Amino acid sequence: MGIRKHFEKKPDEDLKLQDLTLEQESAPELKFDPETEITEAAWQGMKDKLESHRNNSWWSFAYQAMRLKILFPSRTAELDLNDSAWQGMKGQLESDRQDNNWWDFADQAMLLKVLFPERVSELDLNGSTWQGIKDQLEYYHQSNDWRDFIAQAKNLKILFPDRVSELNLNDSAWQGMKDALESCSQNTNWWDFTGQAMNLKILAADKVETTDQGLKITMLPPESFKSEKKPRPERKQF
Repeated sequence: MGIRKHFEKKPDEDLKLQDLTLEQESAPELKFDPETEITEAAWQGMKDKLESHRNNSWWSFAYQAMRLKILFPSRTAELDLNDSAWQGMKGQLESDRQDNNWWDFADQAMLLKVLFPERVSELDLNGSTWQGIKDQLEYYHQSNDWRDFIAQAKNLKILFPDRVSELNLNDSAWQGMKDALESCSQNTNWWDFTGQAMNLKILAADKVETTDQGLKITMLPPESFKSEKKPRPERKQF
């Protein structure tokens, strides 16, 4: 909290208590708009990366397609999506579950839920699944490993949307994640940049829902990200 003086008064005038006002510190803005913050050149770089995976890795292709679909839902037709990856990814999902490999499991489950929403019931998202992934998230938070933290937080928000309040998305976590995005941009690492940008959009969203079309993300209006300042106390004359 800081104090602001009314400097329009002459230097030799007495400073009165009512000439001081208290300023409330505002919370950081949790705002991220891909339409304005990601350039057309960045889109093309990410799209080129998608095409490079089409003939050699369906897992990588599906992952990049899901990211781009979330960032730019109005451009989904440009991705030429199909369901050929389902069986391979589902088999990998079950293998990860049996091995308690919660990092890969969360990634695969999230990917399948977004790209194949009509088959979510086949993923068997139960309580032990939540706890395994959540324990790993806490480890990343304590280690300041923001690259892995943001990925797991995003997975949990999609897989368990009713438990977002348990993810501990505080100010230091948000700043760490934004710094990670900037680092990817400076290094023109479009694979990681795509993922970090998508993750930020999901975590900044007011609501995330899996629908027949994939993922529905509801963003708050830009002005709502700024916390309203509390009313100043009424000035009293002395």
